[in-house]
Amino acid sequence: MKSKITKFIVACLALASFALMGCEPSKDAEGPVNITVKDADGNKYPTTKIGQQIWMAKNLNVNVEGSMCYDNNPANCKRYGRLYTWEVAKTACPSGWHLPSKEEFEVFLEAVKLRTEQIVTQKKLNAEPLKKGEDKFYNHLRDSSWEDGLNTFGFSALPAGYYTSDYKGSNLLGLNADFWSSTGGDSDYAYGLDIFYSSASVHYYYNKTDGHSVRCLKDSN
Repeated sequence: MKSKITKFIVACLALASFALMGCEPSKDAEGPVNITVKDADGNKYPTTKIGQQIWMAKNLNVNVEGSMCYDNNPANCKRYGRLYTWEVAKTACPSGWHLPSKEEFEVFLEAVKLRTEQIVTQKKLNAEPLKKGEDKFYNHLRDSSWEDGLNTFGFSALPAGYYTSDYKGSNLLGLNADFWSSTGGDSDYAYGLDIFYSSASVHYYYNKTDGHSVRCLKDSN
């Protein structure tokens, strides 16, 4: 009997240790996940979970007709990914992934805002100092190489700028990140996510012939 009790205690301690080490992560755990995605060109993308969504953690960089590098410079594609027109963006993601809708981007932002509030509240309760800009939810999305970027959730947004078809040129590199959504508005414009120096929101003013970044979202099972 004593031997059985000892084995039971050891087993319980082992299970507790596994839980503490994170060997059985919560289904609600957020941050980088062990899923690597490849596009048609063989480019690999890390992934991250935010709320209940799993995102690519880099901008899409598959070379298809209707895509371009900022200023036609391949170095910008390597760092920031390619820029896509809306029609091309809707079909550019690899199998099992898709261009997020306006509603999916809104769910994404709400999850980030909620987690930011929790982080700030907990630090205040613990009398811990906040990092610069930590109370601003959009800073948690920005890559650490971008000013005030905290990259808390591994989304690693970079200020890739965009291509404007009206003026036949590139604009705002280093200042903002624009991502297409799959939701159109009318024959000329569609919705997209804008992460700027002092905000992040879903906008309806993206010209469908402009070039914007693409972040692919994992299909739900």
